[in-house]
Amino acid sequence: MVPDESMAYAIATWARFDAGVSDDLLRALAAAFALVAVADGELAKSEADEFVELLRSKSDVFSSVDFDALELVFRDLTDALIGDPEQGRVRACDCIARMKGDPAKCELVRSGAAIAVAADGHVRAPEQAAMQEICAALGLEP
Repeated sequence: MVPDESMAYAIATWARFDAGVSDDLLRALAAAFALVAVADGELAKSEADEFVELLRSKSDVFSSVDFDALELVFRDLTDALIGDPEQGRVRACDCIARMKGDPAKCELVRSGAAIAVAADGHVRAPEQAAMQEICAALGLEP
């Protein structure tokens, strides 16, 4: 994709994400996981699978979620972050920051991001930087 196409795709993807995912906790988890998953500039299948498995394990919290649809939205979101990383990080951190002040939700988002860091078995500097950005958005120490 050329830069203008990448930005248009990213804008459209964020609009679909905004329209399709209304739960703030789910939005924060998806944003945090996506930030970590694409920190190195690509999305490994194991990272996307870990995200869906994390949410499925919390089905008591997300009982009304269509996990298959969410997985597609998540993959789009990661593509949008790769296509427009600067604006994508700002939007993702905005979603994450909405959890600030709720310790239980902050911990769920932080631990979800930590799962993303470990998903492919390698911890890299860009993933650690993404984790620090997530913690800052939550108002937590990394």
